[in-house]
Amino acid sequence: MSTDARAAFSRATELHRQGKLDEAIEIYRRLAKSTPAFEVQRLLVFALLQTRRFKDALAAARRACEAFPALAGAHVLLGAAFQASRTWDKALAAYEAAAALDPALAEAQYLAGNVLVALGRHAEAVARFDAVLALDPRAAEALSNRAAALSREGRLHDALRDCEALTAMQPWEPRHWLSRASALLELGRFDEAGAVVAEALRLDPGSADAHFLRGQACLGRADMAGARFAFGAALAAAPDRVALAAHLARALRHQGEPEEALAVCDTALARDPACAAVMQERAEARRALGDLSGALADAEAAAALDPALAAAQVTLALLKLDLGDAEGAAAARASALAADAGFPPARYLAGMEHLAHGRWAEGWDLYEARAGLLPPVHPLPPFPRWDGKEPVEELVVLGERGMDDLLHFGRLLRVLADRGLRVRLLTQAGHVPLLARIDARVRVVSDLHGLDPARPGLRWVPLASLPGLLAPDPATWPQPPYLTADPGRVGRWRTWRLAEPPAPPEPDPADADAIAPQEPEGTPPPPGADLSAAGGEPAPEEAPAPRPPRLRIGIAWQDDSQPAADPGRALPLSAFAPLAELEDVELVSLQGGAAEKQLDAVPFGVGVVRLAADRDADGTFVDTAGILQHLDLVVSGDSALVHLAGARGRPAFLALRVVPDWRWGRVGERAALYPSVRLFRQRKPGEWDEVFARIAGAVEDLLRMKEAS
Repeated sequence: MSTDARAAFSRATELHRQGKLDEAIEIYRRLAKSTPAFEVQRLLVFALLQTRRFKDALAAARRACEAFPALAGAHVLLGAAFQASRTWDKALAAYEAAAALDPALAEAQYLAGNVLVALGRHAEAVARFDAVLALDPRAAEALSNRAAALSREGRLHDALRDCEALTAMQPWEPRHWLSRASALLELGRFDEAGAVVAEALRLDPGSADAHFLRGQACLGRADMAGARFAFGAALAAAPDRVALAAHLARALRHQGEPEEALAVCDTALARDPACAAVMQERAEARRALGDLSGALADAEAAAALDPALAAAQVTLALLKLDLGDAEGAAAARASALAADAGFPPARYLAGMEHLAHGRWAEGWDLYEARAGLLPPVHPLPPFPRWDGKEPVEELVVLGERGMDDLLHFGRLLRVLADRGLRVRLLTQAGHVPLLARIDARVRVVSDLHGLDPARPGLRWVPLASLPGLLAPDPATWPQPPYLTADPGRVGRWRTWRLAEPPAPPEPDPADADAIAPQEPEGTPPPPGADLSAAGGEPAPEEAPAPRPPRLRIGIAWQDDSQPAADPGRALPLSAFAPLAELEDVELVSLQGGAAEKQLDAVPFGVGVVRLAADRDADGTFVDTAGILQHLDLVVSGDSALVHLAGARGRPAFLALRVVPDWRWGRVGERAALYPSVRLFRQRKPGEWDEVFARIAGAVEDLLRMKEAS
């Protein structure tokens, strides 16, 4: 290169460093015509790429490759130009040519690996990154990208090892700690993930990604309050990343605060009305609040904004089910699976539809997707999962989230015991007393304390996975009654233990009349006063006690155990009014939680028996199971209470929406799994009055039968 050419080249590189790319490009072009130097060609291509002049960059890279066909760097340059224009196959071919010319050129292997990742060929990408690391074991970017490719290949433990190596190699780099936390989250090691995220936050307290991963770790531990705080911090750290609001709103909704979730979504959508993820979550919040028309509009808008957003199609399917549109729900499910065939909620919905129609094999296979819907109730044990075939020394059955599932699938514990398996059911502490009464051969525990995870022959399996492993057709399952009540609890409630009436207000000492009330002349004596002492007529004899009702009916109108799980299953309390109007019927509230206060807002609420507040205080349904023995009937929506009645073989009337949960099928008045439960199906979406008119008629039939007997 001549002296003038060197001076021009120096001037061009200086302009390049200063960001004056157009001026630098002009000099590079003049030099490229007169000076056959590869470095000039290389910098020209990169300057053109930086200005997004991809066609010009590709033409310059081709000229360089033609001028230096034996130079590996020229082929790398051509690959970079193809990669910038997203011509992946040609980029890969160029990098492979470079690697063939110079097997020791780590850059060619690294870039080929990145292109293979873009093409979804993760196993091949891992091999390229392996080659880079064989040349340079401390190539941090190759190690980082290999970890990501291993994760996508499902080789999570290998990915975690790479992430651990990165944090040891560059402990000052927050993104390595975040990658390590992500790997731990995928492995379900939520406590460890939380600790690793804490280190990332120490290094970078304002990292929205770190706060987000902390929220994910909290979700994994079922710490909704912690998730809410972390997602809120992530959104505060990066308010322009509006999609983070969807995660905060979801945590609020699962905490039972749909109003706050709606407010979060409204604020986010005011900032970015086209954010499909937040629009979809607002649809869920509106659904939880009973605003089906608003929810439907939001779900449709989210699907239109992002047709590839499978979550929007799932929400749309749920709303179609709420509205009784089975065909619309099926179309939305299909769209969700087309958008993302592996999306757990879409697979779960499809599985339930198969089960509702008795297609057991397909249904149970897809039902396994429930594991991806919410964080697991229990940490996955550190020993192998059971495949349903291999012999085991002891089987740990992991309980499901809802009491309805625990009662419904709990009967299969008897099948395991009948096969001679040593079984323990792991469930929440409050559920232990009731579930222990399914089968005395099954040990029911709330932790695995004292169990040696290294013991040979130890396996685990989720409770709701047992049908697919043992008995796909529910017709072969143990029939009710398969759950007993504690005799002591039955006796405890033989006479109703009522809720305490509200205390009268304390008189105001400042009000003399309140302290010593003066009765005006002519005020009638209080009921039951002894009039003879005042010279009046003798007190009448005490009225005879009313005769006991011929039917005692327990009622419940929403599933308090998991109110956010499916808001479409709740009933309006006002729908029970026809039952309250029947003579010789006594209604007894079996509703749990805060929802029982709704009785104060309906006219017939004063006549409903409310039981003592300590009911079930020491265990889920332990008292209610005994109370059922003193009731003639239970009337409820789709709730865990109906499963309790069915498992105990007690009579129940179940009010169902047009398209109910899969367990109840799509037609018929009887539930095969619970012969004592009679089904009353909605004929039109949202119309409960007609359903309860039929229920009241059926109760009148029971009254006539009882009178005739």
